[in-house]
Amino acid sequence: MQRNLQHELMDDPDLPRDQHELALKGLSRLNRFTGVAGLMYRHLRRRTATIADRPLRILDVASGAGDVPIYWARRARRDGIAMEITMLDVSPVAVQTQQRRAAEAQVTVQSVQADCLAHPLPRGFDVVTSSLFMHHLSDEQVETLLRAMKLATDGGILICDLHRSRLNLAMVAFAGRVLSRSPVVHTDSVLSVQGAYTHAEFQALAQSVLGGVIEMHPAFPCRFLASYDKPVTALPPALSNVAIVPTVSGVPV
Repeated sequence: MQRNLQHELMDDPDLPRDQHELALKGLSRLNRFTGVAGLMYRHLRRRTATIADRPLRILDVASGAGDVPIYWARRARRDGIAMEITMLDVSPVAVQTQQRRAAEAQVTVQSVQADCLAHPLPRGFDVVTSSLFMHHLSDEQVETLLRAMKLATDGGILICDLHRSRLNLAMVAFAGRVLSRSPVVHTDSVLSVQGAYTHAEFQALAQSVLGGVIEMHPAFPCRFLASYDKPVTALPPALSNVAIVPTVSGVPV
């Protein structure tokens, strides 16, 4: 089964707002079903042991509705762990949804509206994460984003994405229709698996860009987790040209 990258409906900037919001709800439900947020949180929690006397600074790229990072913020509050989470997405609808959901969950997170492929990422983070985004991108775009993520972190990178296989294609297509009423999700769930990497393909691509060791972990169902640790440097964080959306108690002002 060869990789077949296709344009997904969610990638259309002219997607009507009501369809976009319904799709975001469906994707959030799929994320809860797969437990990806909890899996990534356990990796992030282990990283807090290396940070003394300050919060773990996390940048999540292409956050969508923000359900995964918001879950981390809720778990961290419950576990008494300090995390500062910044979410980045190109869509204003996604950014607004992030802040609304954060307010409902009574957690404070930052949101950045920016194109991660066209602008530098903000820097100085302990870990940069991304979930279910790499399968939207060409090899060249993945390479560009991985380089940007490496520059943005003083610590490591954690990526979760779909694993391409015929079994996973069938499972995701079935789950998309059962767990969501969104026609966008029904279509894009199939296209996503067809455009995804296998474990070995993504590991080889990330290795060629990042160097070092790329650890790959299977994430049932249908996904993989890739982690990378950057050699420690003493470089100070640099300013980025993206605009932070100001918030007060998690609500945009």
